[in-house]
Amino acid sequence: MRRGSVLGLALALSIGSAHAAIPDGVEPVLAAPIRANGLPAKDPVLLWQQSGAWVAESTTWQQLGVTLRPGEEGQDLTDQALGVTVAYTPENATVQLTIPADRKPAQQLSQHGTPVSQVSPAIGGVLVNYNLATQIAGGQQATSLALDARTGGRWGVVSTTGQLNQSPNGFGMRRGMTAWQKDDLPRQRTWQAGDVYATPRIGPVALGGIRLAKDPAALDPLTPTWPIPTLGGIALDPGQVKVLSNQAEITRQDVNAGPFTVDGRHVALGASQTAVVVRDAYGRETAISTARLYVAPTLLRPGLSAWEIAAGQVRENENRYGTAGVSASWAKGVNDRWTIRGGGQVDENGKGNVTVGSTWAPGTWGVLDGEVGRSSDGGTRWAAAYDYRGPTFGLWLEHEENDGFWRLQSETALPIASRTQASVSYRPDRRFTLRGIYSAIDTGRSRLAFVSLGVSANLGAAGQVSANVLRDLQGDDLQVAASYAYRFGSKASMGVRARQAPGQDSLTTRATYRTEGGLRLAAEHTEGELGSTQATADAMTRYGGARIMVDRYDGQTSVAANFSGSVFLDQRGVAFGRPAYASYAIVDVPGQAGLPVRVNGAPVGKTNKQGRVLVTDVPSLLPTTVSLKDKELPVGVEIGETEKQSVAPRQGGVRVTFPVLTQNARAFTLTGASIAPGTLASTPNEQAMVGYDGALYLEHPEAGMTVDVAEVCKAVLPSPLPGVDEVASVDCR
Repeated sequence: MRRGSVLGLALALSIGSAHAAIPDGVEPVLAAPIRANGLPAKDPVLLWQQSGAWVAESTTWQQLGVTLRPGEEGQDLTDQALGVTVAYTPENATVQLTIPADRKPAQQLSQHGTPVSQVSPAIGGVLVNYNLATQIAGGQQATSLALDARTGGRWGVVSTTGQLNQSPNGFGMRRGMTAWQKDDLPRQRTWQAGDVYATPRIGPVALGGIRLAKDPAALDPLTPTWPIPTLGGIALDPGQVKVLSNQAEITRQDVNAGPFTVDGRHVALGASQTAVVVRDAYGRETAISTARLYVAPTLLRPGLSAWEIAAGQVRENENRYGTAGVSASWAKGVNDRWTIRGGGQVDENGKGNVTVGSTWAPGTWGVLDGEVGRSSDGGTRWAAAYDYRGPTFGLWLEHEENDGFWRLQSETALPIASRTQASVSYRPDRRFTLRGIYSAIDTGRSRLAFVSLGVSANLGAAGQVSANVLRDLQGDDLQVAASYAYRFGSKASMGVRARQAPGQDSLTTRATYRTEGGLRLAAEHTEGELGSTQATADAMTRYGGARIMVDRYDGQTSVAANFSGSVFLDQRGVAFGRPAYASYAIVDVPGQAGLPVRVNGAPVGKTNKQGRVLVTDVPSLLPTTVSLKDKELPVGVEIGETEKQSVAPRQGGVRVTFPVLTQNARAFTLTGASIAPGTLASTPNEQAMVGYDGALYLEHPEAGMTVDVAEVCKAVLPSPLPGVDEVASVDCR
């Protein structure tokens, strides 16, 4: 027997044993599928024909890129049943499929998670925010200097705040908060020590001690912590998919023919009507799915947890710490609709409490929240809340009862026996808003309750009008206020406000104006039982904000002024800027003064004489682009990059340096010979074209270097070279 016949028989026997369901007399086909790039795949597939149809195992169809439906796995399926078209070429033993859109693998158009950013290297140095304020009233003067100092490194960020006051009674120092903080981004954990806050649902408490927390909302700002809806559909042809939430476009992406999914992380919070629209190459749009969704930001997505534990002494005032205690809380998302939580506290005297709670979203009609607790002395607590947010209507209801319930808190903290809050809003469009509020608080010793109703309407070019009615349910007082404001373009505005209240009837007129230079002027006059006149001027400069105010009240005149800014100091120099309430960046372009710097495309300032600028309010833990423009660089200055990305730590700083590669470039004018524009000039270091009127620009000139202008003349560069901003004339012969 020939060797080929032996191989063919062996192949037939192996195919038959591998799939005994092939009918007798049917010859199977072993073919290589054609991939999307037009080349055959390495691994062949097995098919056979039966009654005019191509048949294969379900796993084979999946290998060929066909998506199966429930119940089709583990069966022999035909091309007709699947709706696919099979083209078999016996000459080269290849098979190519035409798969309908609903049978193609689903495309995931957007990622369901965002990688945690890597924070840029720490920069050290010290940042100081300051606010210097002074006031003169009644012949007496007082001054206050508030400071917020921060420094950081690989070990974290240390910050401290304080206030130095001067008054007719002398000087005094008030201490604020001093704390160390270190973020562990991969594990989404934060370490803190010093003056920290424990933040359980029953109420925050200030401690002098330590705090460890898992805080995904703060440490991964690009990834929503709440459940994200998944949207999808089938595109019959290649085109674009856009998602509309409450008629506003939130996502637009390219899509190929076939099923697709897209996560709804940008869907409006609360209730929304969401539509998925496919636009084909001819511009035809088809809404392939619509759904009513409810996105609840108070829920945690399934499997995500958040917790904290804090221990220390309760801070009673700026210098005294009292009872020692521990506070802990924990929450976890069970599924898309349910989040559970628990917490507990204990102090050094053996007092303690335990609380458990749950947040539940029943469909698309809002969120229910409940909590119960018990303290070691027999006290009890319960709380319930309902929240609904819609595109036009919103409702918030909350009530809590505390019957002798102990909690870790300051001695001066106000105890709450019961509290009820309700809020309802109606906004049929962007111009009109109606809101009602009810609030009642019982401390056991006193009770406060009020109800208010407010309405506002934006009349477009005609201005804006609002009105509010408030009634004190305990004192039975009634307050009514109405206001009207009109804007004169983008620079000026004028408004009037009338208020009627027991002993406080008034009519106030206010006007504002903003100059081209950024100076904001305002004047306000109040007629009534508490009449007053006030004038203010505000200006924001690259070094901070200044404000001065003159006030006339009850026959007395007072003058107040303040200036707020920040300063950064390190071994490389000093930089001044506006107050840095969040993260900040130091941008260095060594030795280059007056260069405009942009952050995320927006101008933020110019470099000082040292070539640095302090950029404040940089987004924390988010990629930030810092850029320069080539055309704004001085002549002869070359830098390697004009754009860099960085990620600033929370409350910390980041350094962005643009190294200057060369400052040797010079401009010359060749004289003494007629040189045609475009003639090549050569030096030992480079070649350059001569421009009009003998203009020559060299990037790497040297003193005494010879310049050879091809077949025209030669010149010798002066020694020493002229300044960077000078254009020297050089004789060429």
